[in-house]
Amino acid sequence: MVLAVAPEAVAVVAAFAAERCRQCYQCGQCVAGCPSGWDLDHGPRRVVRLILAGDVQELLRCEDVWRCSECGHCTESCPMEVDTAAAMALVRDLQRRFGGVRCPERTAAEIATRRLGRRARIDNIAFGAAMISRGNVPRDLAGSVAQGAASAHSLAARTRARLAGRVHTAHRWPLPEQRAPVVPARRVASDASAVLAWPFFAGCALPQDVEAYTLTRQVAADLAVRLEEQPSAGCCGHPTRGAHPASYRTDGVTTTVCPACDASLTQAGQETKPLWEMLVEQAHREGRRLRALAPAFVPYVGCLGERERALDSLAAAAELAAAEMRRSFPSLHASCCGALGGMFRGDTHASRRLLRFAAAEGSPVVTTCLLCRDNLRSAARLNRLAVPVYLWPEFFQATERTEAP
Repeated sequence: MVLAVAPEAVAVVAAFAAERCRQCYQCGQCVAGCPSGWDLDHGPRRVVRLILAGDVQELLRCEDVWRCSECGHCTESCPMEVDTAAAMALVRDLQRRFGGVRCPERTAAEIATRRLGRRARIDNIAFGAAMISRGNVPRDLAGSVAQGAASAHSLAARTRARLAGRVHTAHRWPLPEQRAPVVPARRVASDASAVLAWPFFAGCALPQDVEAYTLTRQVAADLAVRLEEQPSAGCCGHPTRGAHPASYRTDGVTTTVCPACDASLTQAGQETKPLWEMLVEQAHREGRRLRALAPAFVPYVGCLGERERALDSLAAAAELAAAEMRRSFPSLHASCCGALGGMFRGDTHASRRLLRFAAAEGSPVVTTCLLCRDNLRSAARLNRLAVPVYLWPEFFQATERTEAP
């Protein structure tokens, strides 16, 4: 199909080529650094090449720009300092303005953008219904049903909390109309011992899974930490969710449970630190060990976290739990799970390779991202691989104090 190309689109592409990427010599380092590289037919190198060639028709047909999670690895990898991530963003904007292909990732981004224009956070049930209404049928029906059931359970708990007028409950997604101040980490009085109160950004996904949400707060409480949320926090504003900046602000460091939230809040000027990393440090301060669900595991940190830092944090948790962390080559543990299209896209080449490695090792996968957990579980079902996948607090729990803090 030949797409009509507006002269304005041609001019935009020509200007970008002349000003931003003329120095590209197609070495392929951007693709090598891309967490989605195995799954892209038109990855960052190809997109830059099309820009240099002025092939606007092909750029408007490119689906792969919607599979970019904006991690920035392509730009960081470029020896010629081409802002390759900006090139991917340029093509997404061209397609929004001048037409282009439809794919689950683009539909997901557009639905999220629209909903965040009206509400503070994304609701999984409404989001899934909107995806289906636009012709995106989940590839993993069982996973979609399970995710919907978890969201419904969370919604029911929040409704009960609203009707009962309760202010404090672990099963609750805080209500936007409540305005509770968030302060830097501090020690508060407790009958048992001094408890640290940490500012906490839960994001959109975690509060919609009651069990994971409760476990996260419980593991923190077992390590003498109380997680304090800001009810009006809303969405983190990650670019894949549209142009809605984060409304969250607090003095000092806030803890996060999602690599996308961590990256977005940091970009917005909020100092952050992953909760799992801080809990390991707290365990050391408290003289506590961790208990692991299995003697060995395969780590997975997702594409948006700082790869080595996140893996080091999981290794530190493994050491506290006397568990073995089994690794393959580093990029396998930080590839893309396909979360942008979610269960409507299906498994990725990277997720299949990771799960096959875990199956060969006879070990579960442990991840630091809830969306990654759900997408890896979906990939395991689609590929009929009996590999359990756990979020950090589902696998690691605190034990009694073994030494003086």
